[in-house]
Amino acid sequence: MVHLDRRQKLALDQVYKFYRQIIKEGKKPDIYQLINALNTLNNVLINNSYDQFQLTKRLWQRIYESMCDLLITSFPVYVIIYNLDGEIQTALEPIAEPAIIEIHPLGLKRKTDIFALNLDKLNPLTKARLDQIWLSQGPMFKPEHFMNLECGEFCVPSNFLIGDEILKKESELGKERAYKRWWELYWQAYCAPSPLDKQVVQQEMCTLEAVWGNLYY
Repeated sequence: MVHLDRRQKLALDQVYKFYRQIIKEGKKPDIYQLINALNTLNNVLINNSYDQFQLTKRLWQRIYESMCDLLITSFPVYVIIYNLDGEIQTALEPIAEPAIIEIHPLGLKRKTDIFALNLDKLNPLTKARLDQIWLSQGPMFKPEHFMNLECGEFCVPSNFLIGDEILKKESELGKERAYKRWWELYWQAYCAPSPLDKQVVQQEMCTLEAVWGNLYY
C-alpha cells in the first residue's frame, strides 16, 4: 500500500486549530505548517469525494483564501499572474483583471507547494500593495513589502474567525466519520479478492488520509 508522507499533511481538524491560533491568539505562523494546511485545504476544495462529510466548502474556501493572503504577506514568495484564458501577464505592467494569482513560496523543496486563487479574493489592502510592487519591482514579494498597512474601512476585530463553531464541528465530526470509513476500507482491502480490487480500496484510504491524517490508531 502506498502511504502518504504524513509529515507533509495537517489533518483538517488540525488546520482549523492552527488557523484559530493565528486569528484568536496571534500566533506567528510556521511556514511548513502553513503550507501543509494549504495542501490539505486544496484537497478538500478540489476533490468532490469529500462531499460525503457535508463540509461547508464556502467557509473552508474563505480559510484557504485567508491563508494564501497570510503566505504572501508573511514569507518571501514568487507570483505568476494569469488572465482567465491562462495567459501569463507581464510583470512591471498593469494587471488586467479578472486574474488568477499563483503563489510559489521560496526556499521549499516540494514542487507541489503552489497555490492559486482569484486575485480579487485577497484582502483589498494586500491586493493594493501587491499591485504597486508588481508595477515597480516585479513578481518577487517579501514580508517587508506589506508592513505598516492601515486597514481603514477594511478593519475587522483582530480575533474574528468566520464560521468558528461550524468549522470546529465539521472538522471534529468529519474526523470521526473518516476514521470509521477508513477501517471499513481496511478490512475490505484485507479481504479483497484480487490485487486490483485491493488497490482501488487502498487508493480511497489514501484519499481519506490526504485530508484527515493518520487514521490508523
